[in-house]
Amino acid sequence: MIHSFAMTAVGEIFSCLWIELSMFMCAAVVYLAFSERNIPKQVKMRRRPVPVATQCSGFGAAEKELTSPGSDPAVSPIWEALRCGQFGEAVVLLEQLPGHHRAGLFTAVVPRLLALAAVEENMAEAAALVRDAVGFVRPRSLEVAILDAHKHKDAKLCIQLDALGSILLVPKSQVAQTALANTYFFAKRSLRTLVQDSSDPLPEALAKAMLHACNVIKNRELEAVVFKRAGLAVRGTMLCNAGSEGPSADVFASRPAPVDARRQKDVSTTITEIRDSSSAKDLHGAILVFEAQRVTGDRDGAQLLMCIIHACAENGDWAMVKKYLSKAETLGVADMPMLSCLIKGLMAAGNEAAAERVLTEISKMGLHVSQASYHGLLHSHVVAQDRCGAWRLVQEMQDVGFKPNAVTCSILLKMIVTPAHANQLPKVLQMVEAMEMPSDDVLLYSMMQACLRAERLDLLVELNQRPLGELPMTAPLFGSMIKAFGQARNIDHVRRLWNDMNTRGIEQSAVTLGCMVEALVVNGEADEAWLLVQDIWQKDHPRQLVNTVTYSSLLKGFANHPEKVMELYEEMKVRQVECNTITYNTILNCFAQCRAMRRVPQILKDMRTTNPPAEPDMVTYSTLVKGFCASGDLDTALGLLDEMRRQGTFVADEMLYNTLLSGCAREQRISDALRIVNEMRNTGTAPSNYTLSMLVKLLGRCKRLGQLFSIVEELKAEFGIRLNIQVYTCMIQACLHNRQPAKALALLDRLIVEGLLPDEKTNLALVRGFLQLGHVAMAVDVIHRACRNNDPTCVDTGCVDLVIAKLGAESEAAKSLTKEVEAARNRICRGNIRGNYSCKRPSQRLANRNCNYQDPRADAKN
Repeated sequence: MIHSFAMTAVGEIFSCLWIELSMFMCAAVVYLAFSERNIPKQVKMRRRPVPVATQCSGFGAAEKELTSPGSDPAVSPIWEALRCGQFGEAVVLLEQLPGHHRAGLFTAVVPRLLALAAVEENMAEAAALVRDAVGFVRPRSLEVAILDAHKHKDAKLCIQLDALGSILLVPKSQVAQTALANTYFFAKRSLRTLVQDSSDPLPEALAKAMLHACNVIKNRELEAVVFKRAGLAVRGTMLCNAGSEGPSADVFASRPAPVDARRQKDVSTTITEIRDSSSAKDLHGAILVFEAQRVTGDRDGAQLLMCIIHACAENGDWAMVKKYLSKAETLGVADMPMLSCLIKGLMAAGNEAAAERVLTEISKMGLHVSQASYHGLLHSHVVAQDRCGAWRLVQEMQDVGFKPNAVTCSILLKMIVTPAHANQLPKVLQMVEAMEMPSDDVLLYSMMQACLRAERLDLLVELNQRPLGELPMTAPLFGSMIKAFGQARNIDHVRRLWNDMNTRGIEQSAVTLGCMVEALVVNGEADEAWLLVQDIWQKDHPRQLVNTVTYSSLLKGFANHPEKVMELYEEMKVRQVECNTITYNTILNCFAQCRAMRRVPQILKDMRTTNPPAEPDMVTYSTLVKGFCASGDLDTALGLLDEMRRQGTFVADEMLYNTLLSGCAREQRISDALRIVNEMRNTGTAPSNYTLSMLVKLLGRCKRLGQLFSIVEELKAEFGIRLNIQVYTCMIQACLHNRQPAKALALLDRLIVEGLLPDEKTNLALVRGFLQLGHVAMAVDVIHRACRNNDPTCVDTGCVDLVIAKLGAESEAAKSLTKEVEAARNRICRGNIRGNYSCKRPSQRLANRNCNYQDPRADAKN
């Protein structure tokens, strides 16, 4: 019996234990499920932490990837600038970075860049620079920066990042908002703004963080607002936990009535209905919806007013815009943030004209928006090349009290695109001089690029001399100036800048060295560039600056010296400098130009065996085809085309087909040429006039005049090609080569009917062809035509002499022709049409003439 009782007791104990164990397992599963959705999400986002601006720690895995020995050397200077807190230098390097380097880079760089921008003295200008450098800033990047500042307990940086995100119009995620709420224990204004900007209903984690911050700062009013905007389930949880760290009793006493919830729902519904009516161009309906709502001077009222003003502006009803702006001013909600958001909303919708009109109305009423709103509109004018509108907007900005700053000048400098806009450059530079704040390195770089585009080298030299004593000179800034003066062909100034940088003790970078080598190569100083690289390599410390880009520039400088190119290539292999596809393409292009194709197989073998292999691209195939065609090995070039077709990786373009057609024309291989033309038609590759010119030359030389005309007409109709004067000239030469002078004259009449006029080469081909066939009268007729068109300069003087010699210098026909040519030339000299002609001989004038034909009727009027 005892044994039975003991067994029963043990069974009951195990049964209880089993129940407890089952409950524990269920609780563990639930806990892991919720923790996987919430907590690890933050951990995954924090995989690459971003330090605060005052520290120089790394980005974890991202830092190792970007700074490893095998990483791209173009990225290392950017990362080093970010690590050392050099915001301006990082922005310059990012703008100079080619597009193919940016993939996967901004995930690690942008959070750090935001942290540096947030501590700049002028946050608005820093935000504009960030926007120009990286474009749209993703919420993930802002979240990572805020989380890192929260981790380091840097409340000031959190506030600054919050403000920077508002300027950049970056929405904050719930994770970022929660981190900010946990930081805003003593920032009452920032906490209130965070509560206002949060969407309803507030998530549980965010609501708890906000309530805790309100408890710390003893703000019961804001605490009640947070509790009111929390969801029903969240409020129930808070009520259950009110005994410990929950909200105060005053909050529970002020629980929202159902009517408040309905009013909030009505506001959001009203805004949606107003926007829908405005999009449907039903402004009257939108106004009726708005007027049915009670508008007060709170946040909801401000949103309603801005929404209806936006609708009225979109539909061009400026009387209603003035009315509702006055109402917003009366209710006290027409503050700068709200009006700035209104302007930004109109610009985001693509209504720049409406945004500018609203901005004018706001200024007339004595209200104000932020300077960033003016900059946004100014940028839209610059993009549209509306220079008058841009300067008008700058004047309006000055009238309301905003002085031009570095952002204003940088935007205006983008208007200067060609030398035709050079007259506006001094005006912008005067504005820079009048700035209260000193110009920075980014603005200086923009000014230098504008001087280059305007071809104002005098201003470029002046800019280089003026700011040296004012700005902290850095290696990227010197690199920009070296590049600018290299493009300006001022090699002496390039050398002075390089020496000045070394004298100042500024540490060189790979980008700076690359700019110097490129400047020397562009100006024909390849030997000096090579000596500079050798000098750098002899020094152990800066040896890592010599990279693939440096050697690629050197290879371009020695493109006409294949032996030197091979020497540089062997030097790269000895020094273990990586050769990429661009490097190999540069080497192959050198061999193609020098027709040294015997070296190509070894280079192709090295491309396949290098680690990692350098895959050939379309440039590789085009270069090889060009080289083999130029060296007379057309079969190998055609074999490369077949290889491309078999692999299917690349599709031949028009340039590649033209190269092959040129080789076929050179060797008179008409069957291969026709096969290439058929392949172009089958693949949909549209031929150009250059393609037709080579095809006409080949068919003309091969005595296939009928096939020539038929193919030209077929291609012209199939691809909609309008024949130019070069194609007609080749067709005329083909007719004369096949002893068909009548067809040549018919082509001359045809091109005139199509609105073209024969140039010197056309007339030269006609005159010589007719003389060779013994048709002197036809040659004389060509000269008569040119004289009647008031354009005897298109007939070479030597051709006129040949015709006169055939006629006999003393014959009446020769004298009459000479008199007619001289009369036409004198008539042109007197008319001085557009200053393109002079009284010199035709052969002396051809160098200064651009063959722009004038209407013969213009001379008749004179």
